[in-house]
Amino acid sequence: MASEQSVSRMKRVSKTGEVRSANAPGKQRRLPIRKRTNAIERRGVAHVRTVVEDANCVFKEIDRASDYGHDAFVLLVDDEEVTPMEIALQIKAGRSFCRAQTCKFSATRAQLTFWARHPFTTLGVVYDPDAECAWWVDLREEARSHSSGTAGTTVTFSKQDWNRFDGHGFEKVLLPTLLGEPPRINLETALAWAVDTDSGTHDLGTRVLLARFRRETETWEAIFREFRRRGSNASFSVYRGLVRIMGHADEGYFSDEVPWSIRSPRQTEVMSFGKAEVVALLHFVDDRGFERGSSGYGLFAIIPSLIDGLKILCEIANDGDISDEISNHAALLLAIHADDPQWWSLWLRKPPVSADPRQL
Repeated sequence: MASEQSVSRMKRVSKTGEVRSANAPGKQRRLPIRKRTNAIERRGVAHVRTVVEDANCVFKEIDRASDYGHDAFVLLVDDEEVTPMEIALQIKAGRSFCRAQTCKFSATRAQLTFWARHPFTTLGVVYDPDAECAWWVDLREEARSHSSGTAGTTVTFSKQDWNRFDGHGFEKVLLPTLLGEPPRINLETALAWAVDTDSGTHDLGTRVLLARFRRETETWEAIFREFRRRGSNASFSVYRGLVRIMGHADEGYFSDEVPWSIRSPRQTEVMSFGKAEVVALLHFVDDRGFERGSSGYGLFAIIPSLIDGLKILCEIANDGDISDEISNHAALLLAIHADDPQWWSLWLRKPPVSADPRQL
């Protein structure tokens, strides 16, 4: 038989299973609740902490009472060298923030203002519990792009290989980028990124190729192939590569940065560019036109050396099917030539020879 104590306890249990207080009849006492989202949040923070500390960087979590837009700070350590650079993190975790190909979370106007004005770079990191991985976005840049208005916004960004917040992504991509260096990825990865359909991945891949692998034949095959395939939609780094392979006083390349055996045939290819290629190149001219230091100034390494370059510019300037902006760029180049043909001629490149000219 049940003891009197057990019977007494059973009587205090309501039909809903809630325990009634023996000292206060009729009142109910609920046990503390811990939502499952709390566990997922901690998994997200633990993932970020592990990634950071495995890279020998210093992870400093912020107490909730002091959380006004940042969940943690990270002191960057390069190998074993403690740098004076620190970043801030806003960490989100859970299925509600994730889709198959994207991450998103809401931000108030106050948070946007805080991130935009904060002296530290603030990264938003979203942990996907199903993928057991996280992805990051630059919240300071996002906040500055939403600087107008009084309302908050939803920050949405895609999941890509380059913005994975995992061991490889942090050490090989994010950390060097924050330190002002190109990602420390291998040639195979850079080539794969350069041909990716995602514009951000394509841009990063081409930048790495030019920074780390400019002496490799595969780099220039990719640069020229992507320019012909994408045209004006190619990364600005593709455009910069075309300028550099010709040689430019402000952009390079000179000396032996690119082997002559690679450079010579690529210069010949540039010199054979026709109207379609020139139209694509003119799309990279910014509001500063052809002033020194502008993107358009780089075209002087290319257009004066083109076969029938002036004829091509005339055709573009007078083509009614081409946008006024592009036609005006072509007309301005013609005016520069007419105003100072001697200066224009200084940019002329003779057809490349097959050997290094320094050895002739």
